[in-house]
Amino acid sequence: MNSETLNDTANASRPVDSTRVFGPQRDTLYIVLPITIIYTFIFVSGLLGNIFTCIVIVRNKNLHTATNYYLFSLAISDLLLLVSGMPQEMYSIWSKWPYVFGHTFCVIRGLAAETSTNASVLTITLFTIERYLAICHPFVSHKMSKLSRAVKHVVLLWVAALALALPQALQFGIRQYQGVIMCLQTRVIIEHSFEISTFVFFLAPMVLITVLYSFIGLKLREKSNMKEQNQNDFESSIRYSHKMCRKPSQSTRRVIKMLVAVVVAFFICWAPFHAQRLVAIYGTNENHLAKSPILFSVYLFLTYISGIFYYMSTCINPILYHIMSNKFRDAFKMTLCCCGTRNDTAVKRSSYTAMAFVRNPTSSGTSNSGNSIRNETNLQSKTRRTNSRDKILNGAHVCGNGTLSSTTVAKPDSRTNGDRLLDRNLINETYFNTNC
Repeated sequence: MNSETLNDTANASRPVDSTRVFGPQRDTLYIVLPITIIYTFIFVSGLLGNIFTCIVIVRNKNLHTATNYYLFSLAISDLLLLVSGMPQEMYSIWSKWPYVFGHTFCVIRGLAAETSTNASVLTITLFTIERYLAICHPFVSHKMSKLSRAVKHVVLLWVAALALALPQALQFGIRQYQGVIMCLQTRVIIEHSFEISTFVFFLAPMVLITVLYSFIGLKLREKSNMKEQNQNDFESSIRYSHKMCRKPSQSTRRVIKMLVAVVVAFFICWAPFHAQRLVAIYGTNENHLAKSPILFSVYLFLTYISGIFYYMSTCINPILYHIMSNKFRDAFKMTLCCCGTRNDTAVKRSSYTAMAFVRNPTSSGTSNSGNSIRNETNLQSKTRRTNSRDKILNGAHVCGNGTLSSTTVAKPDSRTNGDRLLDRNLINETYFNTNC
């Protein structure tokens, strides 16, 4: 036996310093503690927000619309993402290696995470298409906004999300490297599957959402300009107090800002995740180790940032897609107040139904957005006194503070059925409320 063989035997018998290969088991406390606090806040708020979203939609039949079915699907995917990914993510912050959850959980966790991610992006994309059709093509939306069709779309959405997640999830497994067990990619089923996923579930939806919301913003601005023109014609004959009622242009600007917020939030939440995934693919060698210290630092930074924004999307979605809905906010308050007796609940439901009736479009295409029916009753009793005032106030509606809004010209309604259908979709099927 020569000296080289003796040296190799001695080196093999020595314990391997895993810290040199994989780095420390956890980072310093000033990094770990803030990340843990942020993750805990995201986990609790995401669970509560999405659970309440599901409860509100299920318990209020007036919210059983095609749009809300997509939002229900989005809440389910967010819950699946939180439950399947967040606990293990928090554990890995405190102990990066070795992997202690076993081969089965390694595959199931990857499958659940990929499926929920795909379902979330597909739901947001279909929801955006639903909004676009409701505002820019109301006749098409009227034919496609049936509940049965929405249910089919949601089912197909989840089937596609699961089917596209399987090839990626089955590539993961347990591998032991220098005595340390890791959960990582052990085989390749589809070449460049993660790059394809980045294109299909980030770049393409990002471009589509941006384009569709741009068309929606242009359509709303066009409608706002028409309302302002009608308001100017109406003010030429009657004076109104503009300080008591919000102008249509202000509401339209608020909606457009919300559209921009949706696009920006989608990019911020998902861009770091896909960037971190690409760095992990192209910045490591065959042993899944970083090619250089700089790439390792970039990967570590993106891991924390992408994790925060990746899970933060589960908290932002309920806010972005429900804050624009007066009907959903009222139903949410109703659900929180349902802890009383059945009689109290019945009274609250009846009052909510009355309030929802006031907000529904009238036969002339306008909308009544008062806080109670009393304002409308007083308006009708006053307008019956004189025929002239009755003709003038035929197109006006009551604002939340009791004043009159001049959003319609005092002349016979000459709009087409498409315009009336557009108004109905704007109020009932979408979350763009431009009322007073």
